[in-house]
This record gives sequence, C-alpha cells and structure tokens, in this order.
Amino acid sequence: RSGSRAAGAPGDSGRCAARACTEGAPSPHPLLDRLCSAAAMGCNGSTSKDAVQGGANHHDNHEEDDYQPLTQEEVNARIQCCDSTLYYDLGESNYKLRYAYLSQRGYYPEDLYKNNQDSFKIIPAFNGNKNTIFFGVFDGHGSDGDACSYFVRDNIEAHLKLTMSKYPDDFERAYKEAFTDLNQQMHMQSFDDSMSGTTAIAVYFNNNEIFVANIGDSRAVIGETKGKRTIAYSLSIDQTPYRQDERERVKAAGAVIMSCDQLEGLVEYHENWNVALGDELDNGGDPPRVWAPGKSFPGCAFTRSIGDSVAETIGVSAEPELLCKELTPDDKFLIVASDGVWEFLTNQTVADMICKFTEPLDACRAVVAESYRLWLQYEVRTDDITMILAFIDSGAEPPIAEDTPTPQGGVRRKSSRRESRRGSADGVFLGMDVVRAGGENRPVRRGLSREKRKAMTVAGKAAPEEDDVDWVPIKVPKSKEEEHRIRSAVKANFLFQHLNEKQLQLVFDVMHRVSVKANDVVIRQGDPGDLFYVVDEGEFSVLIKQGDKEIEVMQYTTKGGSNPAFGELALMYSKPRAATVKATTDGQLWAMDRRAFRNILMKSSSTSLVRTLRSVDVLKSLSVGQLQRLEDVLTEVTYKPGDYVIRQGEQGDTFFIIMDGKAVVTKRDESSAQEQRLMELAAGQYFGERALIEQAPRAANVIADGRLKCLVISKDSFEEVLGPLEAIIDEDRKRREKVALSKQLQRESEGLASVKRDDFTPVAMPFSTDYGHFAIATHLSKRDGSKNVYTLKVVSKAKVVELDQTARATGEASIYASLVEQHPYVPLALSSFVDATSLYTVFKVRIVMDMSTLLEEVHFDEASACYYAACIMLAVQHLHAEGIIYRNLSPDNLFVDAQGHVQLMDFRFAVKPDGPPPRDYCGLATYLSPEQVAGTGHSFPVDHWALGILIYEMLTGSAPWVTGDPIKDSELNIYSRISAHTAHGLSFPKEFSENLQELLDELLAPDPLRRIGTRGAGPEELRTHPWFSTLDMEEIKAGTARAPQSIAQKCADVNAHLTESGPGNAFVEPLYNGPTDWFNGFEGTVGSFKKSRG
Repeated sequence: RSGSRAAGAPGDSGRCAARACTEGAPSPHPLLDRLCSAAAMGCNGSTSKDAVQGGANHHDNHEEDDYQPLTQEEVNARIQCCDSTLYYDLGESNYKLRYAYLSQRGYYPEDLYKNNQDSFKIIPAFNGNKNTIFFGVFDGHGSDGDACSYFVRDNIEAHLKLTMSKYPDDFERAYKEAFTDLNQQMHMQSFDDSMSGTTAIAVYFNNNEIFVANIGDSRAVIGETKGKRTIAYSLSIDQTPYRQDERERVKAAGAVIMSCDQLEGLVEYHENWNVALGDELDNGGDPPRVWAPGKSFPGCAFTRSIGDSVAETIGVSAEPELLCKELTPDDKFLIVASDGVWEFLTNQTVADMICKFTEPLDACRAVVAESYRLWLQYEVRTDDITMILAFIDSGAEPPIAEDTPTPQGGVRRKSSRRESRRGSADGVFLGMDVVRAGGENRPVRRGLSREKRKAMTVAGKAAPEEDDVDWVPIKVPKSKEEEHRIRSAVKANFLFQHLNEKQLQLVFDVMHRVSVKANDVVIRQGDPGDLFYVVDEGEFSVLIKQGDKEIEVMQYTTKGGSNPAFGELALMYSKPRAATVKATTDGQLWAMDRRAFRNILMKSSSTSLVRTLRSVDVLKSLSVGQLQRLEDVLTEVTYKPGDYVIRQGEQGDTFFIIMDGKAVVTKRDESSAQEQRLMELAAGQYFGERALIEQAPRAANVIADGRLKCLVISKDSFEEVLGPLEAIIDEDRKRREKVALSKQLQRESEGLASVKRDDFTPVAMPFSTDYGHFAIATHLSKRDGSKNVYTLKVVSKAKVVELDQTARATGEASIYASLVEQHPYVPLALSSFVDATSLYTVFKVRIVMDMSTLLEEVHFDEASACYYAACIMLAVQHLHAEGIIYRNLSPDNLFVDAQGHVQLMDFRFAVKPDGPPPRDYCGLATYLSPEQVAGTGHSFPVDHWALGILIYEMLTGSAPWVTGDPIKDSELNIYSRISAHTAHGLSFPKEFSENLQELLDELLAPDPLRRIGTRGAGPEELRTHPWFSTLDMEEIKAGTARAPQSIAQKCADVNAHLTESGPGNAFVEPLYNGPTDWFNGFEGTVGSFKKSRG
C-alpha cells in the first residue's frame, strides 16, 4: 500500500485546510449543516486561471487504528470542494460557465481510513487556448484503485497536449490516444494495476462545442430546456458485458462471458443478455462478467477501464467512446460525476434538484449530501462521491458555419446534422448512438430475484388499521422551536410530502417525547416496528448483525443542526426492523405510531358515511352508487342532553346515524315501569333502521347523553330518492338467486355440485406458493362419466394462519363468489371444499406457469407485450365493471394456460370497495402507485398504473424504479422513487415505439384522475389507444386470438413436461389443528360463501 500512497496526489493537494465553504452562508440542504459546517469543512481553493485537481483525502497518521464509529469530524474531513462558485468565459463564443466541484470520500465500516478512489481535474484555458476548458472525473477500483485514479488525474493534461500536437487536425484521434497512452504508461508504474484500474469521464469545451470521452460507468449529463421543463440527457453510456457490441468485442479477444452463478455451475450457461447498445438484461441480479478462459479471474463487470492489465489481455480496453455536441441556448448545465452520485438518484432527479439553485456550488452540496444520505440510509457503506457542475450561460446563439475550426485549428466539415429525437439531446454530431441508448444507463433487464420480489410483496391485513373510529388525536405540548425541528426533519420525507398543512400540524401535535439513557435500545433488528422517530437530542448508533457480532454502520446525531429521523417503514406496515438503534448518550426522541399516522391520512378526505351505511343489514342490497345518493339526502338534527330521540312504543319511520356525541338505549320491562339501561351508542353508530322497511312500534328508547348530533332520513324521503327499500331488497334477492342458479347449473353440468378431494386425481403441480400450491387434476363426472381437467388452487390453512393472512384468504373466496359472468381471462371458480389441511377452489382451466417464469423463459418483443397487455386490460376492465379493484397485476401473480392465454386467478389483494377508498398496503412494492405509497386512499386507477409497470417489465425485465442491485432496491428507496415520479418523467429505451411511450406516459400519470382508462372517455379511450391498433380487439375480447407462436409453443412444451413429471406433492400440505371459525362457510360451493374477517 505504500506504493499506492506514493502515487497519490502530490504534496498536500488531497489534504485541504479546514475552512468554511461559503464563509458562513446558510446551507441549502439540512445534511450540509453537518457536512459543510464552518468549523471543519475541507475545501480546495482555485482560480479560473490554474488547474484544479482533487482526490485522496488521506487520513492523518495520528488517527487511532482501532475500529470506531464515524465521528462528525471524520465526516467533514472527507469532503473537498472549492471555496465558492468559479467562472470561465469561453473566449470567442457567447457561452460563459459558472462551475463548482465537490468530492467526498466514501465510508467503509471494514476500512474506515480507505483513501478516496475518486479524483478530478479541471484545466481552464487548456494548452493556453482561452476558448477551452477541461473537466475530468476518475473513479478507481481494486486494491490500488486510488493510485490508478490519481495517476490519470496527474498525467492526462500532459498526454492530451502531446497527442494534440501529434494530430493537430484530428482532435477525436488525439483525445482517444491520450487515454490509451496513459493506460500503457500506467502498466509501467510501481503500483500494481493488474487487478486495479480506473474509469474516466472527461468533457472538453472548445468554444460552443463539447467533446465527451467515456471509459466505464461514470457519467456526463446535460440539462436541456424542453418547454417549461429542464430534461436530463445522458451523454455517456456504461460499457459492460450487457451490451452485445462490447460483449462480442471482448469475446473476440478470448474472454468468456458468464455470471458468477454460471461460472460456479449453479445456473445453466446461456447468453441471454439481450442484443444491442443500451438493451441490457440480467436474470435476477447476477450480472455478466468478463473471465479468462478456464479461470476464475478477473471477473470484471465492465468492458473498458484504464489499468486492469490482466483484463486487458482478454479485450478490456482503455479506448474511450466519444460524443461531440454543439451547445445550444437550451443547454442550461452540464454534470460530470462519478457513479457514487447515480446509485440512488436518476439523471432527472439530479437535474430537478439542480434547477432549484442559482449557484452551482450550492447545487453540488445538495446533490452530494442527498447521495450521501441515501447511501447511509440504504446501505452499510457509501461510495466515494464526486461531482463537477457547470451552469452554461449563453448570449445570442452563434451562427452555424458550414466549416468550423477544430480544437487544434484545423477545419471540420459540418453536416446538416441537427439530429434529434425523443430521448436525445439536441446538437449531437458524433456518438448519436450513445444518446439514443442513453436514458438512465441502467440495465433494462435487471429483474429482482424471486426471493427479493417475494420479500417486497406487501400483504398487510385485509382489515386495515385505519378502520379505527375510536382514535382521537392527543396533542402533546411542544415549543415553537421543537415543532420547527420536527418539521425540518420530516419535510423531505416522501411519506409526509403529500400531507396538507392541517395533516402536518396533526403530525406535529401527536408526536410524543421519548427520553432515553445511554445504552438504551430504541429499536432492535428483527423486531416488528410501529414507531417512527425524530432525534431531538443526543447521539444514537445504528448496528447491524454480522454473524454473532453487531457492527456499527453509522450514527444519528443532532450535531451540526440537523435532526435525523428513522423508522419510516413502520408508519406504512409492520415489517421486522432492519437494524438496531442504540443510544450512545442520554437523549430525547419524538415518536409517532402507525395508528396515529394512518388515522391522520384519513383526514385527507371528507368524512364519508358510505361505509357506515353499508354496514346496516337492511341496506346491504344497495349499490355503492345508491348509498352515495342516500348520503346526499341525510339531514342533520341536534338534540340537547336528556332529549328522547325515539321513545319505546311510538310508531317510527325515521333512521338515525350518530355524527357527534353519545346516546343511551333504555327499555321498559312489561312487569315494571323502571327503564333498564341496555347499551351506549357513539359517533358512527346507528339506530331505527327497521323503520325504512316497515312502520312498527319502537322497541326501545334512545336518549341523548349530552349534546347529540345525528343524520336522519325518513322512510318517505328514502323512497323518494331510491324507491321502496323492500323492492330493492327483493330485486337484489332475485339477482342473487339467478346468479346462484347459473353457477349451480354449470356445477351440475360439470358434476361438481358436491365434491371432495378424493373425487380428483392429481396430474401435475405447476408451482407452489408461500400459502400453498396449484394442482392440475382430473375429475370423473358422476353425471355422464366424462373426464375433465381442472386447476385447483390449494390454500394451506396452516400457512395462511402463520402468515396472518386469513382475512385475505376468505376475502378472496368472497370475490370468487361474486364473479358470475364468463370471461376468457378471468376463469370462474366452480366449486370449493375443505379437508384437514387446506382450502380448495376449482377452476375450469389448465394453467402451466406464472408470467414471471414465462418472462424468464421467452424474450418478449413489443408485439408479444401488446397482445398480453390487451388481454390483461380487458380482464381488468371486466373486474372493474363488477366493482372489483384487482391490486395484484405483477408477473408473479398472473398465470398462463396451456395455450398461452393469460388468466387472472389470484384475488388475495382484490377488494370490492363499499365505502371510502381503501388505504391498505398490498402487492409488489415496485407496482404500487403514488397514491398507494402515500396511503391517502386509492381506487380503480391503481390497476391502470400497474398495467403500465407490467408492460414496462415485460419488455425490460424490471420496473422503472429498479436498479438491479437488491441492496440498493430497498422498499424505502423504491417508494421514494415512485413518490418522486413526475408526469412524462420516465426515459424509455430507444426500441420503444412512440405509441408505446405515449401509452406508458398516460398509464403512469402520477395523478390518478389523469390516468388513461379512468379519465375522460373512460375504458374505451384505453381500448382504442393506437398502440393496440395492430390487434383484432374483437378476437381478443372473445378469447379466440392466438397467443404469439413462440410463447404458445413454450406453454405447450411446459404442459407436456408437467404431464410427464407427474403430480409430485400435489394435495400435500401440513395438517392444521387450529381454530376453524375463520373459514366457516367455505365448504361446499364458493357461491354460498360469506366473507369472514379473519
């Protein structure tokens, strides 16, 4: 390592004097009050006339060697930045730059003093030419990555000057050769670059042109004004084995491309890494790597690097990819940054943050601080983070000449090149393939593993916690200063961003103080959590279990003026805590529980009576629409304490709902004149409902116990609006009888009127689930002796109870029972029965796999995705017509039959709303809509959102919010990205057709009222969208359209394989000896099942 340090920054360039970044100016970001405190901020001064370089941040030798938590001083010492905004005038052009830089050394718990492997270089007036400036960022990797990075930083200027003099009329060649020459020189240095190297991203300004050179996965991004918005466009793209062009290039040099699992023989060898620049594919997060033939090294996940001499022998190259662009007045800023910035922040997110600032240094601070915060929030370490930001100020656009000088003074013939397209920056005349493939540079087939998807599936109880009429906010007194600190702590958190001021005030009011002593454990890893905390005073350690030890990974502290918060997921649903938080000093916390938060969310909409009305027995036959009309005609009546609202024995024709206050119910016995107190009634309860059907004497007294406010409707008023209630009930009874008869006739024709498990012979078991399995079985009809094939959904009683999902299981059966109309993609449940182990539901369909498996097995082109999207769209619209929100559109929960037709059969999360919109969290986290994440209530548009995510995943392998690294794709991180999504804010792969991009933008509208399928023309607008124009929609509706040939063949093959493999463990589940009341009514037929809340 001594050699590595010797090759670092010369002198003290990496070690900076402690001084304030902005001479005491207020920080634009809360975290910066810590990171950029005036007492300890590390800065590197510069003028516009001298080269600026940075990196290293070596620790002083007197620091202790034993492992200890990261102190505030160590955090501050990791940062290097300029003193203030720097300025540069690009000479003859009309462009002026205002720029700044900031670099922060990473935090590694296992190596607290690891050097900053990032470095950077800024060279104004390059080679004496006042029309030029050079920006470069270099990100080292491997044990000697710091030395590799510093070597390029310290030598790039001399090498580029040398190659420019060598090729005065060919700057592109000179630019490339400067890096390849540096690579050769690096091999001759004293440090070891055999398995170490560095990436490089360099931008050379010459008048109104910029020249980008990229080696690796750092990034250059331009911010370009489009209408009222500034859009981020990538000017570089990662060079990895995902890209077919790069993969084939290194293979031609002798490399072998395999994932780690393939190398170890855990996964069968394949090259299913997709086809073109920018089209990337990964089966479950194990990326393709570069290996020497027959060896277990070097294992590079990139195909270009400076250094890495071992990998160079098998094609890993130091030659950069170039992009050249002419500046336009729409170009507002340029970002040059290492990948530490982009791990948790998209191009557009960073651009949106920058747009909030007028000074580039303030923007750099905010972006780096936010990157640092997210690293520590979602991982146990942070990467090195380096960013250069240049604001581009332009005067009048310079004239476009046919011939323009090159950087060396030669002449380049311009083409009429102003080539641009959706998703591409304007003015690019070299490297157009880069911007076309650009987007977010993320692999487009980095699907989460099945285990990760399963872990990220939210399955809260079907009876959501906000059904809580007894909750009353209790205001905890706080000073203005305390409330301000809480407000500052929560304002940037996505869970609180959608709250109105009244709701926020409730949050501040109900948060209660928690006093802790040193060594107190606030939360413990693995425990269920329901409290969210804001640190008001003290210091707290965050500990992660590693084997038998607890390792401290970070601290929460109020030093520097910030008030960190933790435990956000606890406000959404109960999940085991991911870490232990322990007080290291005495301290004070503010806490809020999930019950309070969920009830505060309920305040977001006007109080609805529909749920209360729905719970009245005599009103159960009314539709939601009828209940809403009834709600409109209720009148308000107020009673004084002691008033008789109704009297025993009087004729009654009025129905009451208590809005505020309490009432007591009393009754006189026939043998006594004394009134007996029977019960109390409170807000939300009702009485007198039988009066809506018949005029009969009141059976008891109801007396106001204090001031009482009720909503009232008479029998006459009811009938004036809805007609006689008896007629409604009778009509509903006839409809139900017709439905039951229809199902009964089908059951009888199939011979399923009364069946049990022994009546079925298992044939195959397509797959298992966390709650049971699906089985294919034959049944011999007792009616005519015919043998029919069915799919049986087998739900293990023991597993459902263990998962605390009994209400989901019984609710699903209730949904099955309510479906009566045949649909080609929503099979009817024909019968249901129970045995000692399981609940069984019978479907007349033969499924062979789930869609997740199909996506792994078959490549989906846009035509295939279009076919399946149309089928699923029609299935969802059918369910919506039945009043059902599906809430489960993800590949793991959609099934495919033997002909390749999709089937919706998993209704665990489906809901038939009968009152205020549901607010429970359920489904795969990556498919939740913004309104579901916000918890403010959702409705039918969530299925249209999920359809958009599904289409995206069918074509790319993942949701738009997924990076492909399971560590980075935590639930909180996913939710944060979903909440931050803006209308038309996604960047799409270049292969997506314009019609598809337009459809996805409309399906993924963050405002549910603007989502296609719900707005305006409703379902018809979605069915007739141009993307579906190539399909015969009538055939799709009838279910007669054939699945795409390759997929139909795959399904047929799988079906044959299942038959050959036999039944396996079909119908085998553990015995259950627990309570039986939760599944009462399931036995017999789903048509007679009545939902029980488990």
